[in-house]
Amino acid sequence: MKKIFVILLTLSVFLTALADREEFVVGMELEFPPFETIDNQGNPSGVSVELSRLLSEELGQDLRIENISYSGLIPALLSGKIDAIISSMGINESRARKVDFSDPYAFSPLVLLAYKDSSVKSPEDLNNSDVKIAVRTGTIGYLWAAKNAHKAEVKLFDKESQAVMEVAQGKVDVFIYDPQSVVRRHKKYPDTTRVIMDPLPGVGGWGVAVQKGNTQLLEKINNFIQRAKGDGTFDEIREKYLKEEAKVFEEETGLNYFF
Repeated sequence: MKKIFVILLTLSVFLTALADREEFVVGMELEFPPFETIDNQGNPSGVSVELSRLLSEELGQDLRIENISYSGLIPALLSGKIDAIISSMGINESRARKVDFSDPYAFSPLVLLAYKDSSVKSPEDLNNSDVKIAVRTGTIGYLWAAKNAHKAEVKLFDKESQAVMEVAQGKVDVFIYDPQSVVRRHKKYPDTTRVIMDPLPGVGGWGVAVQKGNTQLLEKINNFIQRAKGDGTFDEIREKYLKEEAKVFEEETGLNYFF
């Protein structure tokens, strides 16, 4: 009986230690390859996952990733369900009123996937009552269209695939999204879509979001970002995940893509 008691006590101590172990809980939507996705084994994978892993090591905490729909990320952060958002989230004034952002860790401009016969040839053509624009709910593309293309008809979609299909079928003129995804989707529908690589103006960088006033965590994140930019860490990630897309974008625009 005494031996059983000791075993149970040891097990209890072990389980308590696990429960008390600090974690760095990151929210992201795992539907945006190669930034946030799920690999063939069902594990989180991609640029943001790797950044989260490296940051958790910097913080000395175990990493836990919560897969949350994009529109639910900020509410999850505000409620304390997660410690940070690392999900290709663009920094803007509207979001900054609710959360604090780190220094930008990346810049990924917005470009256009257009229907082959659309009259839209450049971003300057978007603010027109004859133009139909597809955007994903809660994304920078949606915010940009609402602010800069108020004359156009803006259609909201929860899924990237839904918005792309609207373009491929000619139901809308363009889909506003990041270069990597636009290039990938054009390859899937080469006969009915085309790519407009002129970056939309006024688009800022991506940042890590934390709760308002969490200056201690924010300082640690900013220190990590600055060091990763300087020691080659970000260059290695870019080479691993974004080599092809970056080459296409930079050749066509003369601009740096990401990091």
